[in-house]
Amino acid sequence: MRTIVKNVLVGCAVLSAINVSYLLVQIVQSSTLSNDTYDFTKEGILDIDASIDNRDNVQVNPLSNDASDDDTESGPDAADNKIENIPSSARNGASSAFNAADYEEQLKESLIALPEANTTCHAKFFLAGRNQIIEESVNWKDTYGHNDFVPHRILWDVVHWNTFYPVLPRFASYDKNIHTDLALVETKVDLGGSSFVKRQVNYNVTGNIFVNATKPPPLGQNPMQSKNKYKMFVKTLDKGRAKQVLPLQLEMYETILKGALRPHPFLQSIIDKIRIQLGAENQGYMVLHARVEPDMIRQNERVCRDWRVTNMTDIINMIYEKFPEPPVGTVLIVFARSIMEDEAKKSKKDKFNILNDHNLKVINEIVENGMWGGKVKVVEAGSRMIEDAGSDIFKYYSNLVGSIVNFFLAIQSDILVGTQISTFSTLAMNSRLYREQRENYFYRPMGIHWMSPPNATKPHKFSC
Repeated sequence: MRTIVKNVLVGCAVLSAINVSYLLVQIVQSSTLSNDTYDFTKEGILDIDASIDNRDNVQVNPLSNDASDDDTESGPDAADNKIENIPSSARNGASSAFNAADYEEQLKESLIALPEANTTCHAKFFLAGRNQIIEESVNWKDTYGHNDFVPHRILWDVVHWNTFYPVLPRFASYDKNIHTDLALVETKVDLGGSSFVKRQVNYNVTGNIFVNATKPPPLGQNPMQSKNKYKMFVKTLDKGRAKQVLPLQLEMYETILKGALRPHPFLQSIIDKIRIQLGAENQGYMVLHARVEPDMIRQNERVCRDWRVTNMTDIINMIYEKFPEPPVGTVLIVFARSIMEDEAKKSKKDKFNILNDHNLKVINEIVENGMWGGKVKVVEAGSRMIEDAGSDIFKYYSNLVGSIVNFFLAIQSDILVGTQISTFSTLAMNSRLYREQRENYFYRPMGIHWMSPPNATKPHKFSC
């Protein structure tokens, strides 16, 4: 018997990863890199990061992540998209200097399984009481990209996460001598010019794995037990009783949102560079999560109608009303351009398609002309930037990876404007709340609402 646990949509993948009381929210059918881990040095990643730290007067376009000695420019306002000599003091999160070889050695050591640890595998949610998780059983679904499962260690900084053990469960590699109830399956993934090998583990026991699997056991006594306990934690947290009733789970939840879960060091280096370009050390930047894609506007209009705003013009006008003068120098707009553009190509037009066309037109106008009368630049990052980052593997999974980059840019922004009917916005704001970043706003039909004033102490409960 093999248990498969499905993931959420790619737009929610990062968010679901963070909004947990125990570890990660969604665990899908397992797979990961082989012990012969993917060699990032083949992609020229070391050259990119080394150039920032060691070369004089290097110019880097953060939207392409290419370093060169010439003055070649591309795209609108390309000259303004250049960075020179990023100081180490300006970096946020992991160091922008990423040494792939050093990190792979650290990762290999960090993932050594502890035989005495209380280990689990193949579970949808993690519970307190299990302190080691088989890394090969954790994966993320690239739903809107290749509809493929992406190795956990490719996306996240596992070495950093494991430093929080034993507050958080640690990740460990599959060991055939210890985890005897698991079987290893290796799959080669063709990236179009290069490839890598994923490893997945499945139970090799017959019958009910919740009864017969012991090395390691699955989490919980049935498939729904851990999910139900997670829901119980969320309700307890919303009522303000988690500190008294579930203190260990609350500590885990807060540790994750405060920064235990962070992107792979290479992705973090990209985020750090973009933050500098966006003006994080000068006028600052706002992230606007424009959740106006076709899937949202086609949802039942009666669902969450008190909180739903799907007209881009209304959202922009609300921002101008809240901030009559520019509060930042740059706005990073987060949305799924490819999905909206595909919708716009449809020949048959209904009211939803017409609204999508309008929203896309408004977004294109502010990207071209800026906001506040052109005083504030409006830019995009995410997938488009990842595709030019110099890595075959990240380019291949650029849809999912782009959402991770956007999410952590949102967490680290000066102002975040989003919608409470989105897990992306909700979890970014909750993460910011635990990091004492208070400029968080939801757009609602009645206007912009400040979600985390100084007296706010508990995270927002997503309920739509």
